[in-house]
Amino acid sequence: MQAAVWYGPGRENFRLEKIDRPLPSAGEVLIKVQKCFFCAMHARAVLVGHAKHNPPVIFGRMLAGDVVAVGESVTKVKPGMRVTVNPEKPCGECFYCQRGALGHCLNPTKLQPGGMAEFVCVPASLASGIVELPSSIPYEFAAFTETLACILQGIDLSNIGLSDCVVIIGDGGVGLTFLQLASLRGATKIILAGKHDDSLEQASALGADCTVNVTRESLKEIVMAQTDGYGADVVIEAVGSGETYEQALTLLRCGGTAVGFGGTPPGTEFRGNPNLIHYRSLKIYGSYRYTPEHFRQAIELICTKKIDLEPIITNTVPFSKLTTEAVDIHNQPDCRALVIDF
Repeated sequence: MQAAVWYGPGRENFRLEKIDRPLPSAGEVLIKVQKCFFCAMHARAVLVGHAKHNPPVIFGRMLAGDVVAVGESVTKVKPGMRVTVNPEKPCGECFYCQRGALGHCLNPTKLQPGGMAEFVCVPASLASGIVELPSSIPYEFAAFTETLACILQGIDLSNIGLSDCVVIIGDGGVGLTFLQLASLRGATKIILAGKHDDSLEQASALGADCTVNVTRESLKEIVMAQTDGYGADVVIEAVGSGETYEQALTLLRCGGTAVGFGGTPPGTEFRGNPNLIHYRSLKIYGSYRYTPEHFRQAIELICTKKIDLEPIITNTVPFSKLTTEAVDIHNQPDCRALVIDF
């Protein structure tokens, strides 16, 4: 079978290769991949490397496909089922798991090799995380489940209340997903900021009360005007730059909450004003990964169609061109989410 193997930084080190097709052992499930996402982490790894991944690696945590074979003792999953899979399971025993921080498990079981291959074999330890899909749910929507689970964790940390004003910095696929979840949580006013008029128009269609093109307008002036000078209750950073992390703190009311979701390039500096944090009693959270409960909630939101993914998934790359075209497509300004088509 064909697989996309990453051997380290540099486009020439990300290439399609022929490898042996896996055979499921006892408790394992073999999936023919139909869709898999290529995200910012993958683009960053190809270009400059990634601290959390040691090559060679077959990426692909966000996938959906068809079960083609099962190992002995597998009874709940059958060949022919349309499925997605939770690609990670916390150990339940380490320092962080014992404190409820399952997303920071020190010894998680991970789906590796991943879904950037024609077939993926789900180990027995992850087979319980396989979810059958309704026929009405497209593979690409199901493959978005893990990303949505991560965003749900960020929403939980924000603790949005029914009367809150929420500012979302970032008009990409993640920002537009945060927008929909903030609305579902009951935010009274949602302000979304970005640089792309088409995405900002889409944000308005998805329920944003106010959009700001930061290339032409002052986000701080507009936030203060919209909040009678107090600032927002919640600010979510969904870009991944030191500048936007710093800006997030300046937009909050006293006692407000900032959630940092965007991952930044290596060497990014954050020079936030400590007096803002101290005198304004700000709460600051970093949001990374997700828990099994977030994954369950995410697949439920997708299967019940409470979240609109049509405007989120904007670009497709054929698997045959993944290693040569995906980075450039992903980095185009109008790309919100890029799915690999097998």
